[in-house]
Amino acid sequence: MEEKHRLFRERLLDELNYQGISKLDFAKKVGISINTLNMYLYRGSIPAADVAVKMAQALNTTAEYLVTGRDSSTPPSKSGVKSDWQKKEITHIISTLTEQQLESFLAIARAYKAGVS
Repeated sequence: MEEKHRLFRERLLDELNYQGISKLDFAKKVGISINTLNMYLYRGSIPAADVAVKMAQALNTTAEYLVTGRDSSTPPSKSGVKSDWQKKEITHIISTLTEQQLESFLAIARAYKAGVS
């Protein structure tokens, strides 16, 4: 399998797993069959542009990110893709916190930042 196809597959699977979306639900949301989705995931195919855009919209990301691993809407990260994944995870965690938990989280983050700066 070509490198770009493998990476597309990995990014797509990472997003599905990260967001807790089943392959069947994702296929329905995008408007493709599960067999078509499996072609993208396991046979090294990359979808047509219109399908990639629908996939990206369903995952709240960009087609550019799914296909290339880059997103021109944000500046490139010095640490690469892992840093982007970590930022997404932090954002997801923060979005689930109560006000009190968020205040505690921010206090911890600020103390950590002050300690390592």
